[in-house]
Amino acid sequence: MNLSTSFVGLNFQSPVMIASGPASHDVNQITLAQQQHVGAVVLKTVCSDKYEHMRYWPRPRYKLLDWDKQIGGRSKYFTLYSYEQGYSGTLEDYWKFIAECKRHSTVPVFGSIFADVAGDWKMLAANVEASGADAVELDISSPHKPGSLDFETTFTAAIAAVVKAVKIPVIVKLAASADVVQQSLVAQECGASAVTLCNRIRGFDVDIETQRPILHGNFAGVGGPWAKYYTFRHVAEAAQSVAVPISATGGAMTGSDIIKYILLGATTVQVLSVVMVNGWDSIAAMHKEIAEYMQRKKILSLDEIRGRALKAMAHPDEIVRWSGEPKSGPRNVWK
Repeated sequence: MNLSTSFVGLNFQSPVMIASGPASHDVNQITLAQQQHVGAVVLKTVCSDKYEHMRYWPRPRYKLLDWDKQIGGRSKYFTLYSYEQGYSGTLEDYWKFIAECKRHSTVPVFGSIFADVAGDWKMLAANVEASGADAVELDISSPHKPGSLDFETTFTAAIAAVVKAVKIPVIVKLAASADVVQQSLVAQECGASAVTLCNRIRGFDVDIETQRPILHGNFAGVGGPWAKYYTFRHVAEAAQSVAVPISATGGAMTGSDIIKYILLGATTVQVLSVVMVNGWDSIAAMHKEIAEYMQRKKILSLDEIRGRALKAMAHPDEIVRWSGEPKSGPRNVWK
């Protein structure tokens, strides 16, 4: 079956991408991703020098919550709780990292950047482009970003500045919130080539024995299989409102999850937690499941089914409800 797709003008051999994070922090990981025939890799996010402290990570920084490893030796139910910071090297290291990844990769490589003022976003994006990246993702929604950075006052200017500064595609990564559709529309208006929906949620957990927050003692990013249901909704809503393509991310563990995202309008799907918890060969298992589905449904290209589930959505006023006459007397009364 043909799993290829086109995204922001680039040809992918698969709709499955590696999301920015621990699985894309090293050149050797790019080779592992390539061996799994992924569509593309989004590299670990680099921070501007103003946020140099985010290049230093606490230890430990990961914890699996609600872990159920009973499904074929692989974890199916869990929450990945982590305080994952930015790329650990300098900016010069990152530019060299991109160039080295491009030398070893036959799949598209995306840079990922974070800053606050528009000038720094523009500088980072320009260097990502100069280093040979195929696209740049703006990580404006990291669960670890400073809380004072507001979308309207900070990021709209940043998106517009980056779009004007580079020729490569610009993808804007948004957080799960009630404003996803509106922010997607703003990103589109600013010239973004695509949006990524959605980043991990900022969460918190406490150890009741020590009566202290776990791990590093502060808020953390949370993700896992449960997150897909929230992102399904956001992708479905955005896909009906924006013209730019959507790269979905959040909780995809199986080929069925990838298919669901595409049925809801996504063009690509970024994965990370499944690789961290179940290993790199999870990607091959996804591809196998997608191919088997396409063969069973006689689908020649994933383009055929993109957004199909949206067409079957019922309007709230059209939902079939019980229309019979109510029985006389009180209902559900204990005797």
